[in-house]
Amino acid sequence: MTPLFFGTSQRRLFGLYLPPRKRVPSPKSIVLCHPWGQEYLRAHRSMRQLGNLLAAAGHHVFRFDYFGTGDSAGDMVDADLAGWERDIEMAMQELMDTSGATRVSLAGLRLGSTLAARVAVRHKREVDMLAMWDPLVSGPEHLAELIHDECRHARKAGAFLARPESEGGGHEVRGFPLTTQMENDIRGLDLVQLVPSLPARSVVVTSTPLQSHAALQAALAHRPGGEAAFERIDSLCAWQNHQNLGAGAIPARLLERLVSLLS
Repeated sequence: MTPLFFGTSQRRLFGLYLPPRKRVPSPKSIVLCHPWGQEYLRAHRSMRQLGNLLAAAGHHVFRFDYFGTGDSAGDMVDADLAGWERDIEMAMQELMDTSGATRVSLAGLRLGSTLAARVAVRHKREVDMLAMWDPLVSGPEHLAELIHDECRHARKAGAFLARPESEGGGHEVRGFPLTTQMENDIRGLDLVQLVPSLPARSVVVTSTPLQSHAALQAALAHRPGGEAAFERIDSLCAWQNHQNLGAGAIPARLLERLVSLLS
């Protein structure tokens, strides 16, 4: 494992490169795209384990933090989804430079999946495969989830704490600033609309049902070969706290399936 900084002087990003741990005829180069906020913290062990499993299967793997998150430079109040998509593009280029590959696969969880999909639509020549793990399908649906989660955490109604406009406005969600800009960005997300433009090798793997899944599954089924593009594997959610663990669970069977799909 090699920790490194990449990007530009104005947008310095932190990443981890995991080299292949065994020789395979055609190793893949795979960029992992994290979720955001509390989901990043809860799922960190699972994303790390996914990276380790992919490296053990013989692939080049790159994990990184978006601008304003984790160990990357910047402040969350200055972040937006367009910028995070540029971060994914820079991570792709960094891994291609490191591994010598001309194409990479993108694998993301939750918001990371949806951002990866938006990047993949613009970079079909460079993206070999897109694997979306419990993606955000509908922006409004996700904002409703955030409000519910925050209010439940505070144990009272109306606990979606407003932030001052001088600090980006929006709301506070479990200690993370959801600025007005980010809130508007998320509200505009619609994965179903992207489906016709996704790379030919695109799959969705889910661990828990959402109301929006029916529309997503229907859209995927209308693509050539779309019958197998949506899979449900019942498991504990990596991106939700498990009451007995104090963190997100590591869904071993789902991770093994992702490794199989990406290999």
